[in-house]
Amino acid sequence: MSYQSRIPADPAYLQALGRAVYNFTYLEWGVIWTIAKLSNDGFGSVPKGKTAVEIAKALTKAINQTKPPLSAALRTRLVKVDQSYRDAIKRRNKLFHAHPYTAKDGRQQLGGGGIDWPMAEVDSAAQMFEQAAIACNDVFHGELKKERP
Repeated sequence: MSYQSRIPADPAYLQALGRAVYNFTYLEWGVIWTIAKLSNDGFGSVPKGKTAVEIAKALTKAINQTKPPLSAALRTRLVKVDQSYRDAIKRRNKLFHAHPYTAKDGRQQLGGGGIDWPMAEVDSAAQMFEQAAIACNDVFHGELKKERP
């Protein structure tokens, strides 16, 4: 027997939330691999059991302290990845810390702190996370792979 929730929610909305969560974790995993690739101790430089902000700090540190230093072009791309990850963290936190409520149209959705999360906003966040993940992946499998095989 499969789980049947007794809490009312639109299945499409829940699917959109799941996509946003998945896309963020996909981005974060790319960031973690980038830290490992840039660090002399590999995954030893990746914070374990820490927040996304701590992971972002580790990425910044890895970009700045990697030896030998990165080319200017690669460093610029990685700094953009770092910033897009930090931007994604802020948006993810707003979404994850929202609370359920009944919207004016009667739908159950998330909101709070003056921010509503209708389906379009959840999809927009998922797309933001996806674009950042793709950019991270492109750098990791492109310039970074060439400079640090």
